[in-house]
Amino acid sequence: MYIVNSASVKVNSLVSGKGVTVRYLLHAAVGAKRIQLRLFTVEPGGYTPLESHEHEHEIYILRGNLLLRGKDGENNVGPGNAIFIASMEPHQFSNPFEEPAEFLCTKQTEMSPKTS
Repeated sequence: MYIVNSASVKVNSLVSGKGVTVRYLLHAAVGAKRIQLRLFTVEPGGYTPLESHEHEHEIYILRGNLLLRGKDGENNVGPGNAIFIASMEPHQFSNPFEEPAEFLCTKQTEMSPKTS
């Protein structure tokens, strides 16, 4: 078992995007071999890169509001919203609002073998 308080986890700036930081709460180095749990903060005016990739995401908005851009347009998301982003689905979070926003996000660390 591993327990960590998010306040004690190092804050990393997201290399791409603007005004976004991430704390890697659970990851392979602590024994989480399949799924990472990350805490993102998006400052006012900040945004993540528009991207798509093989791994899916499960996201839970903790505080603040964000615009989530996807293949079907933009959605306003806020506290209590749970979001599933499928494999290869384009997505980007932006914060045009006045308050910082935070969300939890999972990421698969190793892909399951493909079966025919």
